[in-house]
Amino acid sequence: MGRTAFLERNQEILAAIVRLYIATGKPVASASVAGQPCRRFSAPTIRNIMSQLEQMGYLEQPHPSAGRVPTAKAYEFYARQAMSRAELTSADRDWIDAQLLAEGANAEAMLPRASHVLSELMHGIGIVVCPPVATAVLEQIRFMRVAARRILVVVVTRSGWVWDKLVSVHEPFSQLELDDIAAYLNHNFVGWALAAIRHEVEQRAATARARYERLVRNAAVLCRQGLRQVDEPGHVYVEGTANLVDAPTQADQEELSALLHMLEEKEKLVRLLRATLEGPEPMVRVIIGLESLSPAIKHFALITAPYGIRERSCGSLGILGPTRMDYPRAITAVNYVARLFSRVLKEN
Repeated sequence: MGRTAFLERNQEILAAIVRLYIATGKPVASASVAGQPCRRFSAPTIRNIMSQLEQMGYLEQPHPSAGRVPTAKAYEFYARQAMSRAELTSADRDWIDAQLLAEGANAEAMLPRASHVLSELMHGIGIVVCPPVATAVLEQIRFMRVAARRILVVVVTRSGWVWDKLVSVHEPFSQLELDDIAAYLNHNFVGWALAAIRHEVEQRAATARARYERLVRNAAVLCRQGLRQVDEPGHVYVEGTANLVDAPTQADQEELSALLHMLEEKEKLVRLLRATLEGPEPMVRVIIGLESLSPAIKHFALITAPYGIRERSCGSLGILGPTRMDYPRAITAVNYVARLFSRVLKEN
């Protein structure tokens, strides 16, 4: 038998083993595999291939008399297959649309709903990470006079976010002055990160001269007040931690406690999800075994995807659950929600 046929046979049997283990949580014996779609192979052939797969690191045998269970390497293989073949069911798509678009396609309102939807769909932990304000890139800024010393600051970013903030200032501004300041900032700083804008305007105000002195100084005042949010980290929405109680996982109480602690701190989780915005990764990224976060939570998997517009990723979302999860459904759901979110951002 040729090498190609051998590899295809191994892959077919390995996929059957992973599916069985996800469904039952019990070590898989060759007799069980023989009853699957690959039953065209004899039981001795399946036993021989399972032994080879164990030597290759795809399977392990918890006890000498037991069947075999998938390793992280096997789950990674199965997830790659799902990414290339799986399609979201129409029922899941309709349910997601109803949950996320029921109250109108508003990007900010969708953020907390998205984590809830992913959690409910997969009975895992739904996560949405917003970009840190400091890294947002300016598309346009406007100032509107509300009262003598009250100004509404409206910022539009390149990634499609629109946010506003009502600020108080010590001296009154006319609307004409506010329009001049906005024109100065839009002319000089479109395409800059908000944190860099605030720093640069402060520097220019310190050395401003002649007719630009008042304009730049006032711009620095409004940037100091209106862009104060750049000091805040991106918000993280986490939904469904209670699902850990009933999760079909090998994790013990120590591992679950470590995961809950990590979710409370969020910093490590945020760093991992933001890594999905970098590098030549596919739209959906599957991370099997989370030893990079903590050795105590190796029996969990994270499926994430970035969202954004204009070829620019601005945040990420995902599902955290046991390695024994329905990968085809989770992968297609995460991909669909990320694309839906990107579409809404673009339309907004």
